[in-house]
Amino acid sequence: MPVSTLSYSDADGQHKFVLDQPSVSIGRSPDRDIVLHDNLVSRHHAVVTREGDAWTVSDENSTHGTFLNGLRVKLATLKSGDVLQIGSAKGKKLRFVVGTDEQQTGSLQQDSFHDLISSIEGMRDIPDGSVPAAREIELLNWLIRAARQLNESVVIDEILGALLHLTLQLTGAERGFVFLWTNRKLHFVRGLDSSGELLVQDQTISQKAIQNAIDSRQKFSVSDTSSDERVLGWSSVMMNDIRRIHCVPLRERVAPKEPGKLLGLLYLDSRIAPGELSEIDHMILDTISTEAAALLQNALLAEAEQKARQAREELAMAARIHSGLMSIALPVLPYASLQAKAVPCLAIGGDFYDAVVLQDCVCVTLVDVSGKGISAAIVAATLQGIIHAQLEARQALRDIAAAVNHFLCERNVGKYATMVIVKLFPDGELEYINCGHLLPLAIWGKQIRRLEASNLMVGLLAEASYISAKGSLRPGERLLLATDGITEAENAEGRQFEESWLGVVTHCRNIGEILDQVAKFHAPNPAQDDCTLVEIRYNGNE
Repeated sequence: MPVSTLSYSDADGQHKFVLDQPSVSIGRSPDRDIVLHDNLVSRHHAVVTREGDAWTVSDENSTHGTFLNGLRVKLATLKSGDVLQIGSAKGKKLRFVVGTDEQQTGSLQQDSFHDLISSIEGMRDIPDGSVPAAREIELLNWLIRAARQLNESVVIDEILGALLHLTLQLTGAERGFVFLWTNRKLHFVRGLDSSGELLVQDQTISQKAIQNAIDSRQKFSVSDTSSDERVLGWSSVMMNDIRRIHCVPLRERVAPKEPGKLLGLLYLDSRIAPGELSEIDHMILDTISTEAAALLQNALLAEAEQKARQAREELAMAARIHSGLMSIALPVLPYASLQAKAVPCLAIGGDFYDAVVLQDCVCVTLVDVSGKGISAAIVAATLQGIIHAQLEARQALRDIAAAVNHFLCERNVGKYATMVIVKLFPDGELEYINCGHLLPLAIWGKQIRRLEASNLMVGLLAEASYISAKGSLRPGERLLLATDGITEAENAEGRQFEESWLGVVTHCRNIGEILDQVAKFHAPNPAQDDCTLVEIRYNGNE
């Protein structure tokens, strides 16, 4: 069970009483567990008692009463953060806490409100700013209700709505608006008038007052625009008969009394009559706005984290779908052995490979869509479907390239692609079409030859035409297809893997070893592009 405490201060300093016994007595008598040296505290004033997992406070018929959060009580259950006030309105205050003080930082019934309550009480000692006892209790009760209303608001709209309602009630302004600061601009969130009716964004509000509050990083408040030199001559104020304005920036709390990053802004005004706020009213307005900004900051962080989590989940789902689309089962053929592996540099990539077995040949495709990430992956998945369907329909390779080029150019997707499609026949004959891709390598022992025929990449020029070329493989010869993420991989010195490319492919027995060499080459730097390899080994027509 968390430790519960009662903390208070007196002439001897700060005190914290740990509630580790069934009941704790409070009063002026020396035999009380907590002794309060104050003539306004009764000798046997109150008792705090444990009842199961909860604590209650009961008044022992004291002369001046026991107050819980500003309300006089005979018996009440305590909640963490509650304030017990013993005696008169200026009597001793004890703060009830479950757990450590650090665990209470999310509550508005905290130091700022306690400080403000102390300030309200202290005003009674100032002859020209005295606050009658009835008004004092009214303010204290209002503050507690305000704190509870704000604390019950957990989402941004609720927090800002509660802030509007409370500050309109406090200031007596006719209307109020709240804004959020995003992308270096204020964006309207909600408007409310004094009767509780929702308002749409209004162009009659004073933009100069708003800008003044933003630039000065503090509240801009005018009680009477007709006599305040700061606003004399402001056309929007005169044209719209605005008589008073309160404009409060809502900022992150980074350190005591230090304004942090702007989160939003509260704007209040009246157009009927001026209205003067007392010093206490200004203090309450500042405190309510500050605490609402703290709640807003937490809500914005929570919302950002939720959006980031949703984005991660959606990306993971997209990656699983993309992986399923790209991870094809390579066919097993008597005359050819196929290997393929793709290593995206992000969660999903823009490279893909495919293989289609026709009655007289096997067709192998490798495509590299420009860019990386989700946008490239979407285009890659679309192109895979187009090419796969056209190969199964036995379309000519030049017609397939032309169709893909037409699709990308006509749809204006902002992407282009390099691709190579190879048809291998059982007798070792090849037909291939290369559209701006790395030249395929035919590897025979230590000998390497390039398939030189090439065309323009697809998606750049709508009028481009394409032609295929012929070739052949000997039994045991390998045809290696690769994307430029391999050859352009850079090491820490800025050298590219292309310098080692030919030597590596002749010495490595499979594509896994080649990709391992690429990873070692650019380590410890991460890969900057997707890396995909496809190998076609011609076994011979036996």
